[in-house]
Amino acid sequence: MRFHQLIMVILGAIIAVICGCAVVGPTSISMGRADYNEAINKTDDAQMLMSIVRGRYGETFSLLAVTGVAANVRFGTSAGVNLGFGPDENYAGNLVPFSGGLAYEENPTITYAPVQGAQYVRQLLSSIPLDILLLILRSVPEPSHILTLLVNKINGLQNPNFLLGPSAEPDPRFMRHVDLATELRKAGVMQWVDDPRKEVEFDVLISGYAPEYSQTVREYIALLGLPLPADESKDIVLPVYFAVNARELGGIGISTRSTADLIEILRAAIEIPQEHNRPGLTINYPPMGPAGKDIRIHSSKDKPKTASLAVKYRGYWFYIEETDQPTKLFFKSMRLFWSVSIASSATSRTAAPVLTIPVSN
Repeated sequence: MRFHQLIMVILGAIIAVICGCAVVGPTSISMGRADYNEAINKTDDAQMLMSIVRGRYGETFSLLAVTGVAANVRFGTSAGVNLGFGPDENYAGNLVPFSGGLAYEENPTITYAPVQGAQYVRQLLSSIPLDILLLILRSVPEPSHILTLLVNKINGLQNPNFLLGPSAEPDPRFMRHVDLATELRKAGVMQWVDDPRKEVEFDVLISGYAPEYSQTVREYIALLGLPLPADESKDIVLPVYFAVNARELGGIGISTRSTADLIEILRAAIEIPQEHNRPGLTINYPPMGPAGKDIRIHSSKDKPKTASLAVKYRGYWFYIEETDQPTKLFFKSMRLFWSVSIASSATSRTAAPVLTIPVSN
């Protein structure tokens, strides 16, 4: 190999290594970010479900929040050139003119913080804020699920977590209110809007309802215990208050569940294995109200093959079936509010995180 050919080969090797680094860098970000995000999402789900299961058995549990992921990337390169001296027949076909290599190594460091403190407990036990509820209602195509899940009282109409007493039954008036609100919302005659006044944040606005939806509106207003409109050509504006009842104020009083309420309802939906049906082993619950009547966390001795989420505890798998949309939707909603409580606990800590784990691949 002549000298100028050797120089060209070496330059080509350097360019190849540089180009390799340029490709691997962005690729590592696109692949690594998705992998980390998926792993954190799955472990968050599993951590929450395990906490719910342990709580059903009356066991304590703790949570760790991921507060940081630092992925350190290392690149190593190598290059070599084989040269021959003497007659060509001594080395022809036996030499590799150029050899090179690129090594890629990723060393993530995961930082956790324990979920605890007054801020976490306060947010977990507090009612879901009215502005959050109404923002969610405005963002979904129909409000039936959100109203049933998050609202426990509206102008005195009760939607309890559990049906207490041997003859307790759900209040049919609440579910009728939900049906009417959903019908009017889907028809486009009812919407939740901001109120320009300082003393009231939101209103329920009913407009353009006559004559097709006049009867529906009258029934809706009557259920709320409010006076019927005298002139159906005018819009109906009902101020919304965070209260058990707002009839005397001429508006709608709404009280909401807390995140802890949602956790308790999901805990009651656990299917206890027959082997564990011993007095005192698990917490017993009364029949669930409308919010929890269609949800179920199954249990199985064998690992389920069609689970969207599963954890193992006391020799059994507890899982949510992948085709069970009501339970998946309930869990997703609960997870949203629980995650907010966890995040507030993690970000409010002034001390350094107590657990940092380097992981080497």
